[in-house]
Amino acid sequence: MRDFLEEAKKMISIPSVSPDGNEELANWLVDRMRLAGLKTQFQPVTHSLENVSKRQFNVIGILGDPLVNHKIKRGLLLNTHIDTVGPGLLSNWTECDGNPFHAVIKGDRLYGLGSADVKLDFLCKLRAIEKFRDKKLKHPIYLVGTCGEEIGMFGAKYLIQSKALNPKFVLVGEPSDLSVVYAHKSLNIFKATIGFQMVAKDARGFNRRIVIESFGKSAHGSYPHLGVNAIHQLMDLIRDSIEQGYEMKFVRFEGGETVNKVPDRASAEFYLTAHQFEDYKRFFRDLVSQTGMDKSFRLEAGGGDDVGIRFIPDSVFECAARVSDYFRKISIQFAKIVDPTFNPAHSTVNFGQMKQTINGLEMFLDLRILPDQSAEEIEKEVLKEIRTIASDYPTLNVTAAKQRGNAALGMTLDHELVKICKDAMLAAGLPVKLDKKATSTEAALYFKAGYEAIIFGPGLSVGNSHSPNEFQLLDHLDSATAFYEKVIERVCL
Repeated sequence: MRDFLEEAKKMISIPSVSPDGNEELANWLVDRMRLAGLKTQFQPVTHSLENVSKRQFNVIGILGDPLVNHKIKRGLLLNTHIDTVGPGLLSNWTECDGNPFHAVIKGDRLYGLGSADVKLDFLCKLRAIEKFRDKKLKHPIYLVGTCGEEIGMFGAKYLIQSKALNPKFVLVGEPSDLSVVYAHKSLNIFKATIGFQMVAKDARGFNRRIVIESFGKSAHGSYPHLGVNAIHQLMDLIRDSIEQGYEMKFVRFEGGETVNKVPDRASAEFYLTAHQFEDYKRFFRDLVSQTGMDKSFRLEAGGGDDVGIRFIPDSVFECAARVSDYFRKISIQFAKIVDPTFNPAHSTVNFGQMKQTINGLEMFLDLRILPDQSAEEIEKEVLKEIRTIASDYPTLNVTAAKQRGNAALGMTLDHELVKICKDAMLAAGLPVKLDKKATSTEAALYFKAGYEAIIFGPGLSVGNSHSPNEFQLLDHLDSATAFYEKVIERVCL
């Protein structure tokens, strides 16, 4: 176990935040698979995403017959994504002394970014496969580490489209508390854009600059109730300020780092006139003190450089607030339709990111929709409402589109793979837990492509994934390894 934990610490120490690429980690894993006796492939993955590194790779290890028959599905594919979300505010990683890439073991837990979601699952699978190194396999074992899962699952999509493998069964790694997950919600990412032209500073003396920062608590985008949304906090504060009569000339808005994570920070930069400046600072101090939100906001104030200042049109914030309010309304409506087999038991909305570009303001929203609700109908309603909002702002170019999505996973208890996994859990000495999941996974891609696929992994998801002080339970690592061994025995021997 000691060597395994050293490898776990090493894996966490190699950053693989999705937009930054994963080349260093991919190289390390290929070397590690070769040491375990696997035939390896290094698959460069192309994509067209903006502000995302092109150095993205899937890694493939094969034990057994490497020849792929595209007409006959054979063998077992063990799939784990090896990228992670960004760490967010480093100061929130108190168990790692502010360094989420430095794994720390305390008691029965290992802390670090990717410990649960989902780097260490790859090592569990590799450890299980190694035990079959000298066995005669009837069917091959494939071990795959995919890139880009957190920003569109483009690694798994590329692998499926490449037809490099044609397995009979697929196990996708995600923290599941050692449950076999056979169904999950659909993922629906919407982008609303408010296009505008910056306006020149007028002569009315808006020359006092203020930056307000909002601090929330990150959580996985499929469990928004477990986080504190810094963008919502900021917009509510600005709205309160405007209602109190403060005339604010905005320069910049931003918040969040990825759409599938509750944003833990957001900020707005704006200008006031000199006669409102001191009064506003008092208003801000009183408001955050009275509401107990002293640690949720920070205000930076000072004079401004008049040269070259250009403002966002006044109507932009009002429009953005209406878009945000509409999605909050959807969230309330979602809560009325309940399926108790899911947690949360209803569809959810997460306002995950807001960023300003040279052409306008972009808002990104993550909707996780129950399988029994029509994602297509909800999309139609969303686009219709945004068009209605747009009609009230003729000087702005307001648009919306579903940027990407992933279907719900619809495996059933009657599928052969679910029965195999149930038997493997018993053989591994694990309690039989068959579950459904709120998060969207690569398993839905494989299922849509015609493969039986389930989700399984060590660690807790709810309140842990995409959160500071993410941790893995040490005993789960042994249990997951034992489960994978039993599945391999039943499929490949």
